Formats: sequence, structure tokens, C-alpha cells
Amino acid sequence: AVETARPAIDGQHHDLTVELPDEQLTVDGDKIRLVQLLGNILQNATKFTNPGGRIVLTVRRDGAFATISVKDTGIGIREELLPRVFDLYTQAHAHTERSQGGLGIGLALVRHLVELHGGTVTAASPGLGRGATFAVQLPLAGTVSEAETPAKIREA
Repeated sequence: AVETARPAIDGQHHDLTVELPDEQLTVDGDKIRLVQLLGNILQNATKFTNPGGRIVLTVRRDGAFATISVKDTGIGIREELLPRVFDLYTQAHAHTERSQGGLGIGLALVRHLVELHGGTVTAASPGLGRGATFAVQLPLAGTVSEAETPAKIREA
């Protein structure tokens, strides 16, 4: 996902920091879809951060889960939009030059893919001009029983 987003990140002269744990964290899932959802979050961070901004991707263990967070120094999200940011066709920045004609399906797709993998995704922002953080939490391999694993992932 970082490789996919790297040209846009470099094109905006952003500082990207990747913080990985010492241990390897493995999740069961569709690699292509996991890369797609993380790439989408990184692309959004790139698009909504002013040139020369900072993006931090962090991976850590939280009990039986891997948490992947992307924090940026971008334009932020208004508090009243946070509860709807993952809804289909919601565009928090529809009236800015950065909306770039998007359809408002990217974060809805992220949520759908995360949920298919048995995880959750959240968004947080301290307000406009103060950046945003998106966190994806996915069950670590071997920590969720077969019965709890979504059927779509078992079939993949």
C-alpha cells in the first residue's frame, strides 16, 4: 500500500514515517483488498494534507488485534461529519478544491472491506486544520475462531 501511494506522497513533498512493531503481525485476509483499503486511506491523507505535510503510518498489536493507523497533518474533518465519514456518498470536503470530483465511495468501501475481514475502522480529528487519524483494527491470525470469521473471507 505504501508503494502504491508513494508517488502521490512524494509528489506533494510529504514526510512519511512508517512505524512497525518488532514482532510480525499476521492477519487472515485477502491481500489485494487489504492493500486496497490501506492505500485508499493513505491516498486520502495525501490528498487532504497541504504540500510538505506529515503522514505517520503505525502498526501495533492491541491484544488479539493488529491496529493500523494513518495520522496526517491535513485539513482535518469537521466534528459533525465524523459520524458520517464512512457513509456512502459522504464527502467531507465536497466544497474544497481537493474533492477532485470524487464520488464519495472510498471510505465506505474501506469500511466494507474492513468489516468483511472481521475488523473495525474509525476516524478521529481534533477539528479543521488539525489533521485526521484513521485506524483499522483487524483480528490477528489464529485469534478468531473459524465460526467467527466472516464467510466471505473464508471463501477467499
